[in-house]
Order: sequence, then C-alpha cells, then structure tokens
Amino acid sequence: MSKAPTEVTLPRTTRGKRPVFFDDPSIDQMMTFVIELTTEVAVLRERLDTVERLLDAGVPVTREAIESFQPQAAVNTERDAWRDAYLKRVFRMHPTASAQTSDPERGSSP
Repeated sequence: MSKAPTEVTLPRTTRGKRPVFFDDPSIDQMMTFVIELTTEVAVLRERLDTVERLLDAGVPVTREAIESFQPQAAVNTERDAWRDAYLKRVFRMHPTASAQTSDPERGSSP
C-alpha cells in the first residue's frame, strides 16, 4: 500500500535578526528596496519578451501560453546578456567610490 504524500507546512515567520551590512540601517533598507525593485523589473522584462515572442509567432497570448513558454537556448543567451548589462547599469560603482576604497590613507578594501 502506498501512502498519500503528507503536506508539509512551514511557518511563515523569520527567526533571528535581519542581517546588517551598513552602519546606518536606513541604507540597508534602501539597498533591499533597490534589489527587490531591480528583480521585479528583470522578471517583468522577461515576461514581456515572452509575450512579444508569442505575438511574433502568431500564438494567442494567454496566461497559460506565457507560463508554459520554453525559450530556446539562443533566447536564453539573449536574455542572459540583457540581464548582465542591466545589473551592471543598476549596480555600477561610481568612479570616485572605487578610488576611495583603494586609498591607503582611508583604509583599503579588497
């Protein structure tokens, strides 16, 4: 006799404190916001690309068609290149920031 799989439910609360990366907690909050917003834009861009490819192929655009779309390797390569360029634009270091971190009098960082 086979048993039906039991559904496992996990608590929806996080234990422990949030990690802190900067001296000012508001900077941590702002960075979290920027990262989350950047992720959402990237996901929306990929979904829009899927819609455009479905339209180009003459496939009716439905939620099911979008969810079941399987891009070819060339499409994934194209999307990866866009995502890499996008992340470089969003998270680029200001030229003076990298100069400050390598200044021996201010303390260098690796």
